[in-house]
Amino acid sequence: MRATQTHLAAGSSPAKIFDLAPDWEDDETPAKDVLPQPHPGCGYLIDATARRITPQAALALTSWAEKLHAAGSCLVLTGGARDWQGDSRFEIPVARPDALQVARNHLAVRLASPAQAHWLHPDPNQAPARGGLLRGPAAPDRTGGALADLIPRNVSPSNAVTIAERLSGISPDRFATALQQCEDRDNPDALKQGLKELTSIRDEVLLWTGFLEKTLTETGTRGQDRVMLLAAAYLEGAPLETCIKAAAAFAPATGEEPVARRFREGRSPRRRLRDVGVDITADDRAGFSSRPGLAINAIRMDWHHWADEREQTKLWLERITAPEGAAVEWTEQIGRRLLDLTRAQVVDPPFFPILGKWTATPEAAARIEPVSQLLTEAADSDELARDTHKTLLDWAQKGNAHRREIVARVCSGSYGQQWPHHALVRMRHLLINDDQAARITATALTAYAGSTEKAFTYVIDTVESWLDRFRDHPAGPRAFLALADPDTQHNTLIRLITAAQTSPKIRDFLITGWWNTLEQPDVRERAHQVLTAWAQAVYEDRLDRDFTFGILTDVRNAHTPVDAMSRFLYGNPEHDDPALIEARYALANLRSCSHTRCLQPNCPNTQAAETTIEAGLAGGGGESPQ
Repeated sequence: MRATQTHLAAGSSPAKIFDLAPDWEDDETPAKDVLPQPHPGCGYLIDATARRITPQAALALTSWAEKLHAAGSCLVLTGGARDWQGDSRFEIPVARPDALQVARNHLAVRLASPAQAHWLHPDPNQAPARGGLLRGPAAPDRTGGALADLIPRNVSPSNAVTIAERLSGISPDRFATALQQCEDRDNPDALKQGLKELTSIRDEVLLWTGFLEKTLTETGTRGQDRVMLLAAAYLEGAPLETCIKAAAAFAPATGEEPVARRFREGRSPRRRLRDVGVDITADDRAGFSSRPGLAINAIRMDWHHWADEREQTKLWLERITAPEGAAVEWTEQIGRRLLDLTRAQVVDPPFFPILGKWTATPEAAARIEPVSQLLTEAADSDELARDTHKTLLDWAQKGNAHRREIVARVCSGSYGQQWPHHALVRMRHLLINDDQAARITATALTAYAGSTEKAFTYVIDTVESWLDRFRDHPAGPRAFLALADPDTQHNTLIRLITAAQTSPKIRDFLITGWWNTLEQPDVRERAHQVLTAWAQAVYEDRLDRDFTFGILTDVRNAHTPVDAMSRFLYGNPEHDDPALIEARYALANLRSCSHTRCLQPNCPNTQAAETTIEAGLAGGGGESPQ
């Protein structure tokens, strides 16, 4: 603007400046009927970033500019370093003002908001001190430079001014309180609230409602523009070709007209993306760095304003993330965009329904890890925690193997640490089958039990309640075998054996745990493997011989041996190794201890032991208790 005004200032009449739209296609040369006739005192501006200037187009524009110059007029093209492919003699390198500096100056001078300007200062130590010499040193200012990363360098000066105007409306007290809460590491609730408030402030400042409404409602081709913007917003950072293919996969607008045809007519896809605020990076990817926050706000506005197309949008997202879809490699990012959208508490939230669709197909195996991560993040959100608990419980109870494995992965991560009670309830349902989900669950259970003394006690009490309340359910026995296996990575058995030597409660847990486990036919093979592992651990001096075999003797004498114990005691040609032989010899020579009492009221061993002891004390032929 200044260059044009300067050139035209010598004229006698006031200058007239026009913004000329480059109304030609990328592969076309500007025609004479597109370029105005030269008139004195008229200046023309063309934004070369909105239209690719080919060498042929540059030659035509240069020829027209010569005619303008001869008539006392002029042409100025603005663009990046690689946008002009014409005569280099006409290039004048200039530097665009720094966006962050523009925003700070606008806040401090035009808007009289020095506090907010201080938030953007990259080096708050250089800011003027607020205390005087007689007041002593000023208190440390937590807000200085706290938003120095809010405005990237490639934001345009006009957009920087717009952001600054919204930032001026943020209360300094509100911002300072949020930062103070974020520094309270000893109070997790305050920390979480502070982070949430800072996110909310950023969203308010980077809200692009006005821009989006003007872009998507005041143009004559809102349908195509909307789809291109949605594709770029969901796939931010993806190659432009991927975004264009994803947009072309949207449902047909009318009749049987192929969707792709709509995007071959009118403006080129790249120009359409630029027109709706999408940046095209140097490596030809879709970005929003010049308008940070535009992507998620475009998704929210679309969901809010065009309710009649929500179902169509969900079907489109499912289509492009299918195994052969255009955006299958961007499934996790799309899921995170849906998570952010659902966090905003919109009507008909799409996050959980689409995750359900993703995990209901045979191809869900490739989505197990990203869906597990998304559900973990959802559970950490106050708005979605309750719905996440319900979803995980529903999936744990159903027979879908992929969903069960997802629940197992979630419960074995930070979700299990934060919500141990919820996690253990879902683990009980996962342990009903002998599958990958159950194996992940067993590992997570032993890891949690071995983490702290409190966790150890909590897991033992929980598994004991499973064994007691759900006698016909294999979850208790599977959990017990995981805890009792000496070959697991976290080896909770050493801790159990050590505690059982001084705690009758833990000793009873081991004995009754084995009894319930041996009664459960679904785990007989696994029970035999763990019994064999006990024998091997004793043989290798990893477990106390007398105490360990004493527990097994009480298990043997408490009830009639069943399949796994029978194989363990009486032999199997495939398992006659020295450890088993020694274990059988030890058990055959150890008598049951009279002080051991089975907790079952109808235990035949308890009744027999009492009869024998009473007979011996009465002088009969029974064996002496000594």
